[in-house]
Amino acid sequence: MSGRDPDIKSVFEVSDDSLQGILGYHLYTTAMKYNITEKEIWDFLPPDVIPHTFSWVRYYDKQELTHEMGCNFEAYQSRVSLVLIVGVFEASLQDFIRQLCNKGYRQNLESPPNLEILNPERTSNKKLIKWAYQQAKKCGIGDFSSLLRLHTTFGKIDNARRLRHLIVHNKGLFNINYEKDAIREDSISVELHPSYREFNNGPNLRIPLALNSSYVVDFSRAHIEALHVLHNSLQRRYFGCQDAYSYKEERKKIEWSRILRGI
Repeated sequence: MSGRDPDIKSVFEVSDDSLQGILGYHLYTTAMKYNITEKEIWDFLPPDVIPHTFSWVRYYDKQELTHEMGCNFEAYQSRVSLVLIVGVFEASLQDFIRQLCNKGYRQNLESPPNLEILNPERTSNKKLIKWAYQQAKKCGIGDFSSLLRLHTTFGKIDNARRLRHLIVHNKGLFNINYEKDAIREDSISVELHPSYREFNNGPNLRIPLALNSSYVVDFSRAHIEALHVLHNSLQRRYFGCQDAYSYKEERKKIEWSRILRGI
């Protein structure tokens, strides 16, 4: 029986660690925020100005900053965490494809297939997700329940992609492209944020994306689970490894020191 390919395994472990680190950081900062007062934060903030560019500073009121952050911290922090989760997952898909191509397993992300092999760095996140779903469906080893819910798991991943797009490109405000850009093929479930219904009833309204830690945990679980299934599938399909990677069976604790230090 063939062993796991070390380069594919390395891509998986780096991404897995990074996603765990994002979730740990989110939970830590959120817990810390709810256990410290505004006045305790003031002493650690610049008194009157903050650096804006290398040439300019801008005046600000630190009391206003802590007050507004206190009201909006979890929602804003959840947006930041979502952007990081999506970015790490996208990079992992690019790295998987690059490694497979380097080993002679050419990947074509077009449907129907095109003669040109797409550059993973220039390929849209949407196409990368479609590729990952098709690969994950061929897994056949590991946690059977995770295989059964792949269509909903990847629906969450695609929702995270579109929400990230709103955050980065539209100040976190809903627009019609949020629904129009959903993946509607390959049996992937279409997941929509509840606040989108409010926008749909009044498209001229400025409806902001509302997130909290429960969304971050849900999106984190989806991306990590899909990453595990995809890794198992690639190792089995291209390298003949029939043993699923599982830290659950090993009862392996998260190694925070190693993850947070990047070693």
